[in-house]
Amino acid sequence: MATIAPGGEVLNMREEASDLNNFLDQSVLASLRELQDEGDPDIVAEVGGLFLKHSPDKVKAILEALEKDDSKGLYLAAHGLKSSSAYIGAMRLSALARDLEMMGRSGAMEGARDAAERLQEEFNLATKALQAEIARSDKQQKKIQ
Repeated sequence: MATIAPGGEVLNMREEASDLNNFLDQSVLASLRELQDEGDPDIVAEVGGLFLKHSPDKVKAILEALEKDDSKGLYLAAHGLKSSSAYIGAMRLSALARDLEMMGRSGAMEGARDAAERLQEEFNLATKALQAEIARSDKQQKKIQ
């Protein structure tokens, strides 16, 4: 099975798996792992799970704000996604959310729909990368126990 990468090139499953590493800043995940206490549930799985649970609502709120031409709603939704994305290491997603946040804050919504499309694509890829990271992290945690 093949997937289209952000640059338009086709990736096979093995290439896709290694390419997914590019969507999360590994140094952020390493810093998160440093907070791990022995015997506690895996911190990457915990934090990542919260992101996977709540971030789709933030993306939906961004899209709804754009539909309503609601700059304040865009600002608030994008602000929340910006912060949570950075916390799990999805820095490109965070930067796209920051751009939308600034558009919403200023009320200058020109280009916001295009930015939201890019954000949605990046969100889908970052989500896949995070799911793979959680699976990898769970395996490592089970080996330790």
